[in-house]
Amino acid sequence: MQTQHEKAEKTLLAIKEFKRYLEGVEGELGRMSKKFSNKEIAQGVGFAVTGIHEALTYLGIVKKVVEKTERIVAKKNIVSGNEAGALVDSLPDGRTSVSGKP
Repeated sequence: MQTQHEKAEKTLLAIKEFKRYLEGVEGELGRMSKKFSNKEIAQGVGFAVTGIHEALTYLGIVKKVVEKTERIVAKKNIVSGNEAGALVDSLPDGRTSVSGKP
């Protein structure tokens, strides 16, 4: 089973690869639109380029959200670990007891 961190890393890698693909398609369509003399075809290709550009913008937003969420989860895990450690007291005979709030 994958951890949340591993899933986040795979998601970020997929976003990076998809972004690279879309940038390539965007560039190729931009070059194609200049080759067509038919105005309607060139305009249609231009609309596709615009759509891809918008998709890239949203992909960047998703990437930032995933990264920020990953940082928050990591920070929360560190804090949770520290709090859990503070709540357990060791007794002289080796047993442990849960203490109140520090």
